[in-house]
Amino acid sequence: MGPRTRSSLMGLAGALAAAVLPLAGCVTPFASDEPTSPTTTTSPTPSSSSPTAETGEGRQLTEAEAEAALPARPEGAEDVAPQSDPEGRATDPAECLDVMRIGDEAESLRTVRVAHAKRTWRTEDPATTYGFEIDSHSRPVGPTLLDRAGAAMADCSAFSLTGRDHAGHFDLRVLAEPRTVSTLGEQSYGARLITFDRVDGKSVRVYPDYVVVRAGNNLVEVNSVHLDEDRGLAELETHAAQILEDLQVEH
Repeated sequence: MGPRTRSSLMGLAGALAAAVLPLAGCVTPFASDEPTSPTTTTSPTPSSSSPTAETGEGRQLTEAEAEAALPARPEGAEDVAPQSDPEGRATDPAECLDVMRIGDEAESLRTVRVAHAKRTWRTEDPATTYGFEIDSHSRPVGPTLLDRAGAAMADCSAFSLTGRDHAGHFDLRVLAEPRTVSTLGEQSYGARLITFDRVDGKSVRVYPDYVVVRAGNNLVEVNSVHLDEDRGLAELETHAAQILEDLQVEH
């Protein structure tokens, strides 16, 4: 692989967002009836204002309502054209598919998905690709999806990811780290994946971060792909919280 400039790296970031970070509900799975570690997933907290399938942020959405809750592209950012989902994705060890949220539970959710909205943009300074996705279903999502993702982290701190995308076959070395996130919705989950590329002849780490929130019938995901090891997930949490707030208003 030849040297990359910042601009070409942003193309890589977009590819990683598709290959490494499938957005919630799109082609993702999770499982486990046991709650995962609190460092990766926040368990539901009983509350009279908890989201339900009938009202608020947890209600079943129309396509228009999901689209309306996505954030607007900021001035100076560039829209990223949607890419088809990678095919034939596999991990070694195989159980690390759960960290990727790809599997039977996600496929089951897709059969009851009634609305899907997605937006992606990128910035040059700092070089980052952002992805936002809302999936709504005809039934409550339940904790299985995110519980399984959190539980798999223990044995999947390093794994390989292979598959095919628009550019052909890919074979990535991936590191995975749990991230603590604020309580959002009924359950919130944070993680960082790390993979590698060469820029100007030097090996660099590329960081896909994501926050996923379960609220009633809905899954909300916010993710970013960047080069800053020291960046936290606070910005992603803020975006996710704003989406949930916007979902409180019926459009």
